[in-house]
Amino acid sequence: MKYLLTMDKRDIVFFCSILEVSERFAIVRTVDKTIPILELIVSPYYIKEIKELLELIGKSISFKILEEVND
Repeated sequence: MKYLLTMDKRDIVFFCSILEVSERFAIVRTVDKTIPILELIVSPYYIKEIKELLELIGKSISFKILEEVND
């Protein structure tokens, strides 16, 4: 599963840091350096956990899921 997300550039470091701590859940990569769009590649074994984590992160920073792709 993949998510495309956008958020304020100032929040990207925080967002990536949280996901690095739970590295087995997903991989984050920048789609384009000029605009704040991130691709979140989620392990199929942790879809439930990443949805819960995104909900918790959403309480601290504002982000928008642009696209959700099931592979």
